[in-house]
This record gives sequence, C-alpha cells and structure tokens, in this order.
Amino acid sequence: MTRKIPEDYRCKVRKPADFDQFWDGVLAEAARIPLNAETVSDPLRTSDDIETFQVFYDSLDGVRVAAWYCVPRNRTGRLPAVLFLPGYQSDPPIPKEWARRGYAAITAAPRGKLRSNRQFNPGYPNLLTHNIIDRNTYSYRGFYVDAWRAVDYLLSRDEVDGGRIGVAGSSQGGGLAITTAAMRQEVAVVSAGAPYLCGYMDAIELEVSYPYEEINDYLR
Repeated sequence: MTRKIPEDYRCKVRKPADFDQFWDGVLAEAARIPLNAETVSDPLRTSDDIETFQVFYDSLDGVRVAAWYCVPRNRTGRLPAVLFLPGYQSDPPIPKEWARRGYAAITAAPRGKLRSNRQFNPGYPNLLTHNIIDRNTYSYRGFYVDAWRAVDYLLSRDEVDGGRIGVAGSSQGGGLAITTAAMRQEVAVVSAGAPYLCGYMDAIELEVSYPYEEINDYLR
C-alpha cells in the first residue's frame, strides 16, 4: 500500500560521494573469489527439447549460491543468454520457457533464498534490515554480488554469446536487474518491472506495506 504521492514528486535520494569507491572495492573483492561453478544435470527436470541443470557458485562471505540453468537441447552456434532475478519473497522458477525460445537462461537464488540459505538465513522479515547500519556487513551487499556473479557463470559457458547477455526481473528482481546492469558492463540489455530497492529513504515514507515497512519497524 502506498500513501498518496504528490504529482510533482521527485526522488530526493542522491548518490553518496564515496559510492563508486565503495562498490569498486566490493567488485574487486568479488573478482578475487574463484567462481568454483558446479553444473549438475537434472534428468527429472530435463525434457526432449530442454536440458536443465542445477548450478552452484561461490560468492562473498563463503556463500554458495544456487541457480537453475536451462538450454535448448538442439542448438547451433552460441546462444543469447538471459539472467532472471527473484522477488523478495519468491524463489526462482526453472526458466524452461526461455530456453524453448532459444536462450541460455539462468535464474539465480541469492543468499537467504530457499536453495541458498545454508550459510546465510536471516529469514523473512529480516533480510532487508539484517546488519543495515553497517554497509560492510549489510545483507544486500552480498545479495547484490550473488546476482552479479551469475553473469560470471554465463560468461564461463562455451554455449553462451558473451556479447548478448540480458537481465530481467520484477519488484526486488527489477531492482537487482538494474544494479546488475549498472555494475556489470557485460550486460547488453535490462528489463525491470516495478523495481523495488530504489530510493530507500523516500520509499519508507511513501510506503505503508512490507517489505519497506521492515525498515520502519526497525527504526521504531
């Protein structure tokens, strides 16, 4: 639920002076971590036209991230690829339909999601506010990187055309899609539906529903 938004509303949130320095450091730290990707065939979810794999890769803080990966079985040449990112309370589906359209498709489950919560599981609600007062340990510092590392996975695949990688998502997935495209120059196109994670300080004043209300609960 959203409070009435003024017709002349403009976001008041501005880029911090040390924004680039901070995130350049995070990206550099992530780049030093071997991906250690594991691609496991999943016969139960594979069909005559689609190959389905369970994927695992390493991210910040020793977190092992899980993902689903699908490719068309009968393919020629290198494929365009698409990364789908999940909403706040949803877990990534298996992206078979996009593989049927000729894409190498991956859906990543960042830390705290059902298949990636072995090392980090703050629960819901709590993911949004976990260590929120310290940007160096805040949950979304790692959450963002977990999403960005899926791009590294796609780039590691021989069947993927590294010049044709897109990223998409809605709600939290939309916010993650925007940040992934902004931070990873390899992303050629982005589609973000109703993106969440944008303009936090304004959002907690305008919204009276969760998950933004988690921040207001924390402040109370």
